[in-house]
Amino acid sequence: MQFSSALLESAVNEFSRLPGIGKKTALRLVLHLLKQDASQVTQFSETIARMRNEIRFCKRCCNVADADLCTICSNTYRQQQTICVVETIRDVIAIESTQQFNGTYHVLGGIISPLDGVGPDQLNIDSW
Repeated sequence: MQFSSALLESAVNEFSRLPGIGKKTALRLVLHLLKQDASQVTQFSETIARMRNEIRFCKRCCNVADADLCTICSNTYRQQQTICVVETIRDVIAIESTQQFNGTYHVLGGIISPLDGVGPDQLNIDSW
């Protein structure tokens, strides 16, 4: 792809680094942002930066959180003694969307994969 602007090309390259986003989709996203009011784009970029800088990981289960404990672990109505061990935060989101599980979680942050050099030491196994 040829771009008439180095800034446009740089933005497309950054968006295309996201998973599942190719160059064409990245270009569509960038062109969409160019059509928006500057204040909307500023709010978008500030939200992304704030998310990256301020998000925490729950000290109990390793899920994403805004405080020391995530909303799931701090919910006293949940069955604290029932723990679902999951691979990633994405799994927590999927299970929560079913509204069928009322316990808590433990996010490992991956799976053991000797071929990829991932052993138990790289996972959140003993964070309890």
